[in-house]
Amino acid sequence: MVFQSTIKRKKMTIYKILVGFAFFCFLQTHAQTNRHVATTGSDVTGTGTLANPFKTIQKAADIVQPGDTVFVHQGTYRNADFNDGDIWGGDNLVKITANGNADNYITFMPFPGDHVLLESDSNYNILLKNASYIQIIGFEAKGNGDMITQAEADAAWGLYKDSNGTVHDLAIELGIDINDPALRGTTLAKPPTPNIKKPSYYNGRGIVASQSHHIIIKNNIVHDMTGSAIRADKSDYVTITNNEVYHNTYWTSAGVGAITVAEATVTPSNDTFTGVKIKLLKNNVHHNENRLISWAPSKTIIKMVIDEGTGLFLTRNQDTYTQGKILIANNISSFNGASGIVCHKTDRAIIEHNTCYKNGTTNDSAAGGIGVNNADNVIIRNNISYAEPDHWALGKLGGTLTNITISNNILYNENGTQAIHKNMPNGWTEENPLLTNPENGDFTLSQNSPAIDAGNSTSTIIDDIVGNLRNDGLPDIGAYEFISVLNVEEVQNRDIKMYPNPTTGKIFLSGAFENLNKIKIYDQTGRIVLTKIITKNTNLISLNLSHVSSGLYYLKTDCCVQPVIKK
Repeated sequence: MVFQSTIKRKKMTIYKILVGFAFFCFLQTHAQTNRHVATTGSDVTGTGTLANPFKTIQKAADIVQPGDTVFVHQGTYRNADFNDGDIWGGDNLVKITANGNADNYITFMPFPGDHVLLESDSNYNILLKNASYIQIIGFEAKGNGDMITQAEADAAWGLYKDSNGTVHDLAIELGIDINDPALRGTTLAKPPTPNIKKPSYYNGRGIVASQSHHIIIKNNIVHDMTGSAIRADKSDYVTITNNEVYHNTYWTSAGVGAITVAEATVTPSNDTFTGVKIKLLKNNVHHNENRLISWAPSKTIIKMVIDEGTGLFLTRNQDTYTQGKILIANNISSFNGASGIVCHKTDRAIIEHNTCYKNGTTNDSAAGGIGVNNADNVIIRNNISYAEPDHWALGKLGGTLTNITISNNILYNENGTQAIHKNMPNGWTEENPLLTNPENGDFTLSQNSPAIDAGNSTSTIIDDIVGNLRNDGLPDIGAYEFISVLNVEEVQNRDIKMYPNPTTGKIFLSGAFENLNKIKIYDQTGRIVLTKIITKNTNLISLNLSHVSSGLYYLKTDCCVQPVIKK
């Protein structure tokens, strides 16, 4: 639980000043490496300077060097053959094959203050292929999902091209109508379809790292991709953080999640680090779903159910990722079609401090929270999973699970008839987490939430989804730490005597402490500077503030709040 003073603070103004100053310093020290792209620029006569920019991001991507920053100016950028009517091809909007280094990342970002829309109807919006030390920051990436109807997607469901380029329709080959209710829930034999190509128009992806390493994808808004929004394939050292991802994966017939890590591969091949290398942090993933039955070219059966559309998805990493851990933390995953979070055939994953809410909106199974299957050495702790009435909140999806640690999770499914869990009977409590206003996107904790101070303190997550510190030794469960806003009445509450005040170091508290569990002291920014856990009944408590600077602080107990002045 974190305290926040009612003193009016200009946090956003200060932030903008700091960002502006940092940008100014950056320009002064790295001016020779800045590249500029603008819709009014030219790839023929442009030099990539602010005065003479390139026209396409691809032009800049083709010449960048370690340490360069590509500033993309205000406007909408599309793949060259956007909306040409060809459902099979499509140029990538941007393909990045450049390599920075550990001290000199290459950064792609909008020019400060500009809004940049990257719109595509192709295989990829941004593809990082065999790239390294790249940052993708602050773009809005949009697909063509909002241009497709359910009827159009149904008609294209079985389309594929074989290795000779011949077009086939799997629905015709099987002699089925995919909307025949009699087929729902059945399993059909499917002819082998190796080395095929599905139409990119219905399977397009957003920001993808493929066979790459040391990639940072942050502060982006990715929506309306027909396939995955953000994906890492055969990659390592990938951080996907603080992105908003919505309305993706509607029209693909592939099994995908909105944010997906698949077939992670230790890269470089001589890397020996065994700690956390792939991170999915502080993302808001909502309203992604699959509206088609998926089918895989490599399989010889089709299960006629909708079972895809997960929010955050780890899949098929077990055989390829021989060392290193994957962390999923501080994410909100809500109103997605299948589960909120899935760990599928993936070892050494840590899933903690996430909030999953009412997922499973379109899938045909009871999965709707956090699911795991065929995994070893996975930790699931300090999560809130609030499921629909007919879905479970935490479950084993199948296969063998070994060395699974589950602790301090809160599960809930509105008293539905469906069991709250599936083959995971321990490591959680069943109770309403009392989120503030989740139906309207507010997943903070209300003041009476059982998630407050109920987390497992062995977590290594030091802050929450918006940066509030988890440093009092009693972390809250879920993506948010509770923020207690003090009013004047609370500050004036004098139930506990405190002296001397002002103080030069030690202060003493006297009073009735029978039910007192802890004492916290905060500075004016809401940062905790001291926490004392009360383990026995006492009438006198001493606190040492000699380590803090002079100024105004607030002392908060379970019953009241008082100002403290350090001289």
